[in-house]
Amino acid sequence: MTYSRFLALLAPLALALGLAQPATAQLDPCDSNQPQSALTRCNAERLEGWDRLLNEVYQRVIGTLDATQEENLRQAQRAWITYRDLTCGMERARYEGGSIAPMIELTCLTRLTERRTRDLEEYMRP
Repeated sequence: MTYSRFLALLAPLALALGLAQPATAQLDPCDSNQPQSALTRCNAERLEGWDRLLNEVYQRVIGTLDATQEENLRQAQRAWITYRDLTCGMERARYEGGSIAPMIELTCLTRLTERRTRDLEEYMRP
């Protein structure tokens, strides 16, 4: 089983239990002793897991909104995507030309996607 599948199975449970991080966070497969390509791949898998969870939470939130609220959230989400991409592009630019640049960007994308997921979860609370 790949890390991304494992995360996909455990992430909803971790969030349902209110854990601060995905259940797999304590078993860090992104060991810094790996080659850069492996670290980049690992971080890409983390991003995939958080992105999948973000989309699931987003769809659940949309299902609770009226038409006006839904349009507001869609506009906010588009603005957030622009912010995320520009912010992470800026972080990557500091390392452009180096083999670490893609991982820096992926780490940023993951961090911001996790935060956005948690923000959207707050919309679901009474």
